[in-house]
Amino acid sequence: MYAKCGVMNDASLVFNEISERDVVSWNTMIAVYCHGKCFVEAIALFEEMVQQNVNPNSATFATVLSACSHLADLQKGEKVHRLIRTDEQNVSLATALVDMYAKCGRLDKSREIFNSMKVKDSISWNVMISGYAMHGDAISAIEIFEEMEEQTNIKPNSLTFLSLLSACAHSGLVEEGKRLFGKMKQHSVRPNLKHYACLVDVLGRSGSLLEAEELVLSMPICPDGGIWGALLGACKIHDDFITGIRIAKQAIKTDPKNDGYYIVLSDMYSSIGKWKESERAREMMKEQGIEKTTGWSFV
Repeated sequence: MYAKCGVMNDASLVFNEISERDVVSWNTMIAVYCHGKCFVEAIALFEEMVQQNVNPNSATFATVLSACSHLADLQKGEKVHRLIRTDEQNVSLATALVDMYAKCGRLDKSREIFNSMKVKDSISWNVMISGYAMHGDAISAIEIFEEMEEQTNIKPNSLTFLSLLSACAHSGLVEEGKRLFGKMKQHSVRPNLKHYACLVDVLGRSGSLLEAEELVLSMPICPDGGIWGALLGACKIHDDFITGIRIAKQAIKTDPKNDGYYIVLSDMYSSIGKWKESERAREMMKEQGIEKTTGWSFV
């Protein structure tokens, strides 16, 4: 209750006051830390649980593997894996292992566990596809998807296609991206803003800026910042400032409070020597009462 109300300290205090803790108590507190994005604390509590000779169950392992995945902590993840007995493995736990190894960069190990799974659900397939996608291996992601289509009765869903389109964007596979986007209708999956943003990214990175712009203008749903951002980013990559200026103006009309659009517009005017227009874009920001978001780096 305290955790779901966002009071992590009180949740921890209550847990520490429990004189006799069972596996459910430990699991709850580990899950509390994970939901609160306190992944280091979740792993530390799991280690304390093991030291106190409390036997973890599959729910414990799945939760702590999720913490390892978020931290990309391969060493801790392998340590947890060694504690799991073969007879304890179920679909959820095996999927958590596939996810952990993929996010820690061990795609070979992730694929090995995936291939060894006797039963796979839609989440298992999606995790393996997204594992390849996040590392830019679009070919392998598409191969897994086609295997899923041909050898199982499991239907791809919105997340499946989002991973595939993202992989195509990072790998520059334009025709594949367009083909997969078209397949969504075949599988009765309605594209959302994230799918459109990925397809815009696919087209934009390849230099098909006019086609990407036409896609945005023909969308059945109103474009958001992610879509305009992908399109503007592509214009900057290919130094197409004329198209970029036109798109930036459309983006400002859609979301006049977004500081990034004004800055991009100003920078693009500067790039082609239109200094007055560049200054005017900055003035428009001030007139709207918008301040530039402070930049920061995270290592």
